[in-house]
Amino acid sequence: MAEYPSISVVVPTYYGAGLLERVLRPLLDDPATSELIVVIDGSRDGSKELVDRLAEDEPRLRALFIENRGDMGAREAGAQAAGGEVVLFIDDDVVAHPGLVSGHARRHAERAADIVVGYMPVAVPDRRTSDDFALRLYASAYEGRCDIYERDAESVVRDLWGGNFSMRRSDCLAIGMSNRGFTEHYHADRDFGIRCLEAGLSGTFDRHLSSAHLHERTLDSFVRDARSQGAAAVLMPRFHPDTVPAPQAGYYARDLPRPVSDVVRLTRRPRAYAAAAASMKQLLRLAGAARLWPLQEALARVLRRIEQQHGAIDQSLRRGK
Repeated sequence: MAEYPSISVVVPTYYGAGLLERVLRPLLDDPATSELIVVIDGSRDGSKELVDRLAEDEPRLRALFIENRGDMGAREAGAQAAGGEVVLFIDDDVVAHPGLVSGHARRHAERAADIVVGYMPVAVPDRRTSDDFALRLYASAYEGRCDIYERDAESVVRDLWGGNFSMRRSDCLAIGMSNRGFTEHYHADRDFGIRCLEAGLSGTFDRHLSSAHLHERTLDSFVRDARSQGAAAVLMPRFHPDTVPAPQAGYYARDLPRPVSDVVRLTRRPRAYAAAAASMKQLLRLAGAARLWPLQEALARVLRRIEQQHGAIDQSLRRGK
């Protein structure tokens, strides 16, 4: 590996002890891994003890415990502690396929781009259940984003999807990975990507740098994510007005048939929102129990719009205060 740049692999984790050993093993099996830093983001679930035990037989592995800073804050702490020329960031539910670290090292040796984004398709169960609609929607959205990456190289950085990406450590530190305005919100990785784009960094997407994303999503987490997406849609244009347009009136009701769009608009009112959100969740469960999968996904997409709108309104009200 002498002709390749040295690579520090950083795995931020937050209550991810259950998958951690499975995530770390293939990274340690790759000869390109100069060091593997597990940043434990304030979680006290046995993650540090697990890493410390594994490190007894693996000198390249070490744990770094920090008080909770969020995904990008944990990644930044790992980059600051790293010694490699390149830092590869892998999420704690992403399992690398053989050669992933070496592949990232090779792309940087080729100077393919400043930021190299690998492929991490969601592991979707073959057998469908009433509870996995959110996971399937997430998987579909991710594949759609990868298709855009392959058509538009600039979008790799502008719409960065973290979890399997690498860049020079010096660029990480110069730009700064964390942004306090996005600590608690979705799209913190996108915010970082836009700041990289504004700094002139380029990106490339490579499907051969493959991994499996063992993502889990419940109805409750689906709703939380949708609200956070709405809040981020309000925040993003404030930080990046030249890159991200502010959502216009009626944004969350766009492209929906008339009766449905009217419902979404109506839920701007607090009482209507509470009633509609509760009803949609119940209908989702009923559609799943009846195995009406297309109906369930259609209901989920409408619920997502309603919750995104609620998150955007709530964020705007907080700013007004």
